Amino acid sequence: MCGIVGILKARPSNNIESEKKTLVAMRDRMVHRGPDDAGIWTDGRCILGHRRLSIIDLSPAGHQPMGNEDGSVQIVFNGEVYNHAEVRPELESRGHKYKSHSDTETIIHGYEQWGLKTFEKFNGMWGVAIYDNRDRDKPQLHLVRDRIGIKPIYITRTPAGDWLFASEIKALLAHPDVKAETDLTALWHYLTFIVAPAPLTLFRNIFKVPAGWSVTIDHNGRARASQWWDCKPDASEMFDPAEVSEDKCAEMLLDTLRKSIKRRMVSDVPFGVLLSGGIDSSMNVALMSELMDRPVTTFSIGYEGHESYNEFQFARRIAKRYKTDHHEVLINREQMQAFLPTLMEVQDEPIADNVCIPLYFLSKLVRDSGTTVVQVGEGADENWLGYWWCEHFRQKYQDVYQPNFQAPVKPSWLGRFFGNKAQQTVAALPLPGNLSEEDRDTVERARAGQEMFWCGAACWWGSRRKRLTPDSAPFQQTIDCPIEGLLDDSHRTLDSHDIVRHYLGPLDGRVPEPSVLYKIPYMEHKLRLAEHLLMRVDKCTMAHSIEARVPFLDYEMVDLARRVPAAYKLKGGIGKHLLKKVAAPFLDEDMIYRKKQGFGAPMDEWFKEPEFGRRAQDDFENSFLVKQGLVDRDYVREMFQSQMASGGWSFHLWTLMNAVYWHDRWVG
Repeated sequence: MCGIVGILKARPSNNIESEKKTLVAMRDRMVHRGPDDAGIWTDGRCILGHRRLSIIDLSPAGHQPMGNEDGSVQIVFNGEVYNHAEVRPELESRGHKYKSHSDTETIIHGYEQWGLKTFEKFNGMWGVAIYDNRDRDKPQLHLVRDRIGIKPIYITRTPAGDWLFASEIKALLAHPDVKAETDLTALWHYLTFIVAPAPLTLFRNIFKVPAGWSVTIDHNGRARASQWWDCKPDASEMFDPAEVSEDKCAEMLLDTLRKSIKRRMVSDVPFGVLLSGGIDSSMNVALMSELMDRPVTTFSIGYEGHESYNEFQFARRIAKRYKTDHHEVLINREQMQAFLPTLMEVQDEPIADNVCIPLYFLSKLVRDSGTTVVQVGEGADENWLGYWWCEHFRQKYQDVYQPNFQAPVKPSWLGRFFGNKAQQTVAALPLPGNLSEEDRDTVERARAGQEMFWCGAACWWGSRRKRLTPDSAPFQQTIDCPIEGLLDDSHRTLDSHDIVRHYLGPLDGRVPEPSVLYKIPYMEHKLRLAEHLLMRVDKCTMAHSIEARVPFLDYEMVDLARRVPAAYKLKGGIGKHLLKKVAAPFLDEDMIYRKKQGFGAPMDEWFKEPEFGRRAQDDFENSFLVKQGLVDRDYVREMFQSQMASGGWSFHLWTLMNAVYWHDRWVG
């Protein structure tokens, strides 16, 4: 795991030493991503930088930037290719000469042999840049992000036409021509989704390469983006229950998970597991212990004075059963509050998830123990319908949404006339007075022809959003994206449903009913997994020079999950049914079927405490959100008062305050 950075000049530089100093300053904003080594390479037009965290082939032969035999192809790589040793013999048989045992070199030779299609052969995670100067008159730069989006890569263009890229935004901001400005359209969507949807970031003119996408910049400086992988579900590719039984699917799931965990044990440094005591992390421990001749090293975290949030008892049971080398840490509100400025530094852009707090301190525990690599459980719930709200959405979909759904009007003049009229008539019908706020919002979505499911962590939407931002005018902003094919028009609007529809619209008629159960995992991949869950893992672990690996998001696991019928995943109101069935031989039944607790912080209680709640309200009152008239101040004041009196609004307030503290740190 590493940090990569680079500059592609619009034309060869006449002052390359100055350019190299700039790149070194950018690179060394990410020392935490690679404390073991640093490198730089240039040919006068392209400058590549690298910070190395040594995981595989710890020798100097793994130094980056790394070139092919004649130096005409150069690479900087952040991530791991778990099957590089399997691909290597084929490349050697074709005449490629190796000088190391690193996975980086396999990427170089694979690119020489197969071009960008080489990434289709790899199993792993990466944010990678390849500079191809084999045709010296027409050099190209390729930026590639892994299928799932486990590793980030950001890109921007300076006013002079130079292209910059990096693993973290803070590295881009170290360039003198990059200004930290707020992208208000991205902020609008952040309030909805608690993260900025790719390719947007909250920094104006800075973009992130989406999961499964690549960007190629040619010798003229023209950049084009394309999608090279997707996990879109399709009924024609799903298992037929008449042919593939639930037991058979369970067998395939266990076999695939075993292989995935084994792949992620490839390491030349110590590794372990983040253990919450939930089914996902516990299965990581159970299956890893089968493959090891020493105890698995495990790590857990809890909160002083908030026992209801702690899962130590379950983690300790797993640690005892599998005889792990177990480590624990406790944190409190004072530590959290003192950590807030650092959190904004770590995240670069806000991820309004309080899990970032315990994850940061847990990663510190890992590093302090001498461990460098950990396996984590992200992705199991999203792909296997594990959250309680999957059953909730299924019921709402059938009972509330479908009876009120009005299909979007087709774009014919007849449809526009009669369809619009009919839809407006339906929308004008009064809602029953006994509906809950949630049901009212669901009916309004359905009548407007909108998708029911937007995101597993959607925050400000519906009636509450209308109250928070009654005036959208301050958010109106033109987005000039210099990369062709990267930014869809749906992301330019101030209607977050346009983004949802952009992703889910192509599934219409292509998945079985209830379609919401197939749309949930796909939408989670397009937004929440890549830009929320995986980014919180990347940023918080890498802050302590820790590499996190996600076996439940091996692309073969994801491909299996998209083919399994929803009836095998969600059964009798129990989510993640198939995975729980697989876990039976490894975990106690009461642990498998206990109510999901979730890995989070006692934010609701912390907001009630005057030391934090009042300070947060004061910070809000003096924030850019208020000064620029972006939100209804009185409505948020009421929410703060209600939170400190009885609680229940911490998620909404934490989303706002993340934006406030981010702006204070980066924009000012």
